[in-house]
Amino acid sequence: MPHSGPPASRGHLRLAVIPAAPQRVDSRLVLFARATATALAMLWMTAAAWLSAALALAPLVWRRAPLGRRVRPMAPREARVIPFQSRRQALTR
Repeated sequence: MPHSGPPASRGHLRLAVIPAAPQRVDSRLVLFARATATALAMLWMTAAAWLSAALALAPLVWRRAPLGRRVRPMAPREARVIPFQSRRQALTR
C-alpha cells in the first residue's frame, strides 16, 4: 500500500546529531584528589549519621522505667468449657 504523505516522510530519514565536544582529560593527580575528597566526605557523613543515631538512642540507656504510671500486665485469659447440649434436648425444641 503506497504512503500518501509528503515525500519527506517516506523512506529512511537521517537523524541530526550534535557534534561531539572535545573531551576534557583529567590528570591522574586530579582524579586521585577528587576520589580522596569523595571518600573523606562519605566518611564524614557516616560518622555524623552514627553520632546522631547514638544521641537519639541515648535516653533509652539512662531511663530504665517508662515515664508516667507503669502499665500492668494483662491477666491471661481463662479457658472456658462450654458443655454441648445432649441430642435429646436439642431435638425436643
